[in-house]
Amino acid sequence: MAIRIKRKSKDPEEIPLASTADIAFLLIIFFLAASAILELKGVKFPLPKKDAPPMQIEKRSLFRVQIDKNQNFIYEKKTYSFIEILELMEDNYIKNPEIVFAIKVDPECPSEVVPKLIFQMQKRNLIQFSITINK
Repeated sequence: MAIRIKRKSKDPEEIPLASTADIAFLLIIFFLAASAILELKGVKFPLPKKDAPPMQIEKRSLFRVQIDKNQNFIYEKKTYSFIEILELMEDNYIKNPEIVFAIKVDPECPSEVVPKLIFQMQKRNLIQFSITINK
């Protein structure tokens, strides 16, 4: 009676990677589909052309508003609420359609104030504006 001894094969052991490519492909498809569903919303506003000359604005056609860190809207040294300043801007636009709104923002002003203001301005067709940050 002979005993059979199994010898160990000298082939190195490997981790099966046959399904790795399939999983990677499915992940790519998933992230492509998920990113197509996501829609980033923001405020769109027109930017000047690349080689456009600087605008020349008359003083009477400039409406200067400051926004302080407490979300107060200051126009001609008077403080207004959000709704009041929008109404004032709209009234001035009706009187002078060439008006440009110059908005100066305090750096410590909450970040949601400016997009909210711009969105409401666009709803009222007040689209000529510039935004700067006080230093």
